[in-house]
Amino acid sequence: MPSYYDDDKKCRVGVMDEAQFRAESDPRCAAFFADLIAAWTQAGGLLRWGAGGVSLRGAIAGTEVAVCFLAPQFAGKKDRIELACTTLGKQIGVPRLAALEAALRAAAAERVLGKSMLSIVEPGLLPAAGQAALVRAFVDLV
Repeated sequence: MPSYYDDDKKCRVGVMDEAQFRAESDPRCAAFFADLIAAWTQAGGLLRWGAGGVSLRGAIAGTEVAVCFLAPQFAGKKDRIELACTTLGKQIGVPRLAALEAALRAAAAERVLGKSMLSIVEPGLLPAAGQAALVRAFVDLV
């Protein structure tokens, strides 16, 4: 079932697929997300689709880790990549998380918001070099 907003539950329910994800994203962000998803899966990363987007997962040190969540614009939020840094740091190690965070901030600058919960807002609006650097930073984890 496609993802939709359930007024009774006050949240999205169902499972979004790639077609719905792209349709709900800004076209430039949809193109970036498609590139990131392709690079991620080609590197051996896994995807898990949910009601609000897709989780990029990878086997790191023998454990499946949810690295980040890609979400199309919804309810006033813009297209974004979200990382739960506290949890991710426990799973991949603080030094590796620090390197990832530094790479993301260098690639996306003012589009990176937050500290323990990072959001990279509208990554598809970055220059091509910034987009490529974001993809590299994530793919280097798997």
